[in-house]
Amino acid sequence: MVLKTSSQFSIDLKKVKDLSLQDKVKHVLKSLKTAKNVNDVPHFRKISGNNKAYKMGIGFYYLVGIITSEQEITLMRLLHRDEVLQAIKNT
Repeated sequence: MVLKTSSQFSIDLKKVKDLSLQDKVKHVLKSLKTAKNVNDVPHFRKISGNNKAYKMGIGFYYLVGIITSEQEITLMRLLHRDEVLQAIKNT
């Protein structure tokens, strides 16, 4: 599969100062690059309401938002779970 990152994901990743979390993200990126399809990647959970959107927990506090197509995975966001909850409450 082809792995792409959105510009917002890159911005979110640059904001992360925790080196262990950065290492976890790098490990996830490597596993996504070697995956042949979405089902090969553990810990993906579908986001209700969209059959191409997934989320994946990294560490205890961070979530990665992912959009998929047949041969492509796009990393959209890397957010602290409090930021996600706050965004949901504001909608």
